Amino acid sequence: MPQLALHPAGERLPFSHQGPFVNTADGGVLTFDARHAHVSHDEGRTWTAHPLFRQPERFETSTERALLRTRRGTVVAAWINLAEKSHAPGFRWGGPPAEFAQWILPTYVCRSRDDGCTWDEPILLNRPWCGCIHSLIETRTGRLVLVAQEVIPEWRHATYTLVSDDDGVTWRRSNTLDIGGVQHDHAGSCEGTVVERRDGSLYLLMRTETGFLYEAVSVDGGLTWRDFQPSRVPSVSCCAQLYRLADGTIALLWNPPPRYDPRDRTKRDELAIAFSTDEARTWSAPCILAADYPQPRPAGQWWRVAYPYLHERRPGELWITSMQGDVRLRLAQTAIAGASIPLPPVAIMFGDSTTARRPGEVREPAAIRVQQRLEAAGSTLAVANQGVPGNTTRDALARFETDVLAFAPRLVVIQFGLNDSAVDVWQDPPATAPRAPPAEFAANLRQMVRTLRERGTRVILMTTNRVYWSDKIRDRYGRPPYDPQDVEGFNRPRLDAYNQLIRELAAGEQVPLVDINAAYAAHPDAPSLLLDGVHPSDAGHTLVADLLTPAILDTMR
Repeated sequence: MPQLALHPAGERLPFSHQGPFVNTADGGVLTFDARHAHVSHDEGRTWTAHPLFRQPERFETSTERALLRTRRGTVVAAWINLAEKSHAPGFRWGGPPAEFAQWILPTYVCRSRDDGCTWDEPILLNRPWCGCIHSLIETRTGRLVLVAQEVIPEWRHATYTLVSDDDGVTWRRSNTLDIGGVQHDHAGSCEGTVVERRDGSLYLLMRTETGFLYEAVSVDGGLTWRDFQPSRVPSVSCCAQLYRLADGTIALLWNPPPRYDPRDRTKRDELAIAFSTDEARTWSAPCILAADYPQPRPAGQWWRVAYPYLHERRPGELWITSMQGDVRLRLAQTAIAGASIPLPPVAIMFGDSTTARRPGEVREPAAIRVQQRLEAAGSTLAVANQGVPGNTTRDALARFETDVLAFAPRLVVIQFGLNDSAVDVWQDPPATAPRAPPAEFAANLRQMVRTLRERGTRVILMTTNRVYWSDKIRDRYGRPPYDPQDVEGFNRPRLDAYNQLIRELAAGEQVPLVDINAAYAAHPDAPSLLLDGVHPSDAGHTLVADLLTPAILDTMR
């Protein structure tokens, strides 16, 4: 298995069990897996197993679970039952109501009153398809609050909580928090985590695809939730965990956007912790506890350190484990701020909307495809996508320090020109000149290339893709100097000349050139490489990755 980078002040825990964990009355530690509870009395070096179920063929807990030992001494385990899992054929998402009813993944709890040695019969809480269960707390009143979710008929997840006032025997359900929007298997608000504030209110954070965790507040012990809105915590699309530590601090364990690619909403290669001393209203700067960066590994194996569990074994001693990534870390709370995991070597793809991510339209932009090919070739470069729609080289220079130089990259791939060369004839009155004149465009590119090379950074220049008429492009640009009757009527008036400037600059500065424009011109069906006449489709991004990856490998030798 590839080696993880772990916080230098920590040590690896001596077991493979993942969280959640609770301490037992006699000083041991308890966890559970698919069908057994496990208890250790030697800090995890050895474990004793106890069956969870009298009928094990009926139940199998998933790896997403929650565990709590109440003040009365009852251990409550919450989980989703894989033994009853069913769904529409082919994992088809978004079908008719009859198919929606086929999606079943029930939520259960089971209870133990002897610290995990024996367990009562499981209690069914809900039958519809449910995502990750991992947050269960006891409030100061003794109420148990379990965060759950289910797929709703709109074909996305929505969050709710279940509360119990009798140590987990009976449960009541809250209102539902639905973020709205798209329909697919990880859309919506889900995989929430909760903590009780000092004023008795409850604070909830939920996974979304917006680039931020969403938050909500309850003032009635989790039966109703309000103030459902984006939090200030940036996050990739993955779950977080809130945890009240013995000193009163609230800890947050989650996957922020990676430091080297802060616009990304998907990469789970950094696991961070932050602390709040004002009841989750503000947070300390995140500290990276574990990281799994690009490295040679079996084909198709992606890297990630995610779905974390935090357990305070004793005051100030933190056990941090993960479902994804095999994090098994013991770390003193006081040692966290004193060290950090260094960034990996970074390659930045710096460009406009043809570089940027296009969620819902492009499955994998070129940056992801290049990353996959580099890993397969044994490279350790982490590829960051710094494409911003609408950018000219003038805009690129304005963000050059923050979006490129600040990361001390080993390599930068630069691709601009479509926006610089555009004559915006759709404006009122119509523009008569390009957004950036040719001389300024060339000077801007030259400045970026020379600045990078002075710092010892490798550079690759790319020409732009070609543009072909679509209804949208014809409506906006179908007038002089462009010719909508000519299949090349967008390229010839301005764009071809700008691409020639890129070729001349690459030759003059002696930097590698990947001539995407020429590859489009030579393609037997170049319009099929575009979504809308301008932006590359998945096929177009594949072409970029196929041409760019060998150039990167050659440049980095």
